[in-house]
Amino acid sequence: MSGPSGWLRRRRLRQALAPEVRQRLDALDAALRGCAAEARREPLALARLVALDVETTGLAMHVDRVISIGAVAVRARTLRHDDAFERYLRQRSASPVANILIHRIGGQQQLAGTDPALAMLECLEFLGASVGVAFRAEFDRTFLRREAAAELGVPLRSRFIDLAVVLPALFPGTPYDTLEDWLHHFHIVAQTRHTALADAYAHAMLLLVVLEHATRAGLTTVGDLLDLEKAQRWLGKAR
Repeated sequence: MSGPSGWLRRRRLRQALAPEVRQRLDALDAALRGCAAEARREPLALARLVALDVETTGLAMHVDRVISIGAVAVRARTLRHDDAFERYLRQRSASPVANILIHRIGGQQQLAGTDPALAMLECLEFLGASVGVAFRAEFDRTFLRREAAAELGVPLRSRFIDLAVVLPALFPGTPYDTLEDWLHHFHIVAQTRHTALADAYAHAMLLLVVLEHATRAGLTTVGDLLDLEKAQRWLGKAR
């Protein structure tokens, strides 16, 4: 959706949204204007970061669809159970049985979900100016970017921190590649897995570990953590 035709399509899509949805998007745009620099300067000891996860109809990031979104905030280095988000996006048709067995979201639940445009708007409002955090964040970011463009005609402005990149940077010499490896390494017990909200909580618990060790390593702001991830990627040490 790049170029003039993409811009025109986004504009028409946004104009076709319900008036109350457009008003909320306008309010969100106004609230986020100029917030990126402020978010970078926010101290890690006080910052609100959002751990999130998406469940999808498959692994093809440019084809498959988002079925559910789960997120939970970590604020002032505390996991906030009172600041959580979960939505099931209504599907035109249920995903195949093999896919349902993975994420355990049944066909009826998929067909009865929240309108995708409203769910995405609520997700963007929940994220706000906060930096998103996920394990293999490119997967979640790509799906959310596609959904925001397809359903609302807006870009995804949120910055993301990838736990799969910053964990090896803070714990050099560790051989781990999977979320399960890292959870086991830190003796974190995830009672449930492969639902969006449950995996978001798993990401949040790893984020607490990251924040503790980032402070010991002399990182003091959200920008420092973003820069650490960027440097790790530049050095070719992301895995």
